Amino acid sequence: MRVLIDLQAEADTSYDPEYHGRLRSRIWDALRDTPYDEHGAQTPGFVFSNPFPWNDLVSGDEHHFLVASPREEQLAYITADLLENPAVQAGSMPFHVTDTRPLDPDVGPPGTEGVLETATGVYAITPPQYLDDPDEHDDETFWRPEHGMEAFFEHVETQLQRNHDRFMPASDPGPKEVDAPLFESYEMIKKLWLDVQLSSDVEWTVLVSKWRFPYRVRDDHHRRHLNLALDVGIGRRTPLGFGFLNKRQENDE
Repeated sequence: MRVLIDLQAEADTSYDPEYHGRLRSRIWDALRDTPYDEHGAQTPGFVFSNPFPWNDLVSGDEHHFLVASPREEQLAYITADLLENPAVQAGSMPFHVTDTRPLDPDVGPPGTEGVLETATGVYAITPPQYLDDPDEHDDETFWRPEHGMEAFFEHVETQLQRNHDRFMPASDPGPKEVDAPLFESYEMIKKLWLDVQLSSDVEWTVLVSKWRFPYRVRDDHHRRHLNLALDVGIGRRTPLGFGFLNKRQENDE
């Protein structure tokens, strides 16, 4: 499930691609003193999109962003706080929340064909067994095409399995517990280096990639896995807004 947040730009300013840290902080502020104030080792479940459209801001213009989670109540707390305290700072971009509305995208029943796209870059790490010399790399060696698609999907499915283990019924097999892959085809749109400002004195430079994943829903388990990916994103650092997925609509160009 997800919530579409309507925003109004509060100033004329350039679009700031380093929006991740301050937007994540705003969401955590909304969850403070709630049952979902869960900083720690476990995945918190939520993921968010970039503010869109992706263009420079003009004061008064309408923009939006999306927050997704498998937990409806968690989204309700976020939404209530954003409406009560509508100031949102995304990097250097100041916004004011004007409205919210729930959305519940679904990949469709078995047999449905469609396309999922990463609206934000996927932060993927190459598992050490896919590196020529794992001892020469640290625990966060960014995935590159030369590491192979098997390494990429191993990482993506392992991360999605973590979310499945936390949020889905134990009786349902997760994406790593079925023989067929999560995605049977793919198209890499681009890869890019991106600076991520975590705090006033901590900045990362990370390698991310954007993708298009055509799919055909095989069965009910596959449907649940794809819908979970829509709720929690794919790859690592999803609470920073990486790996956010959208279902492509038929009229999308």
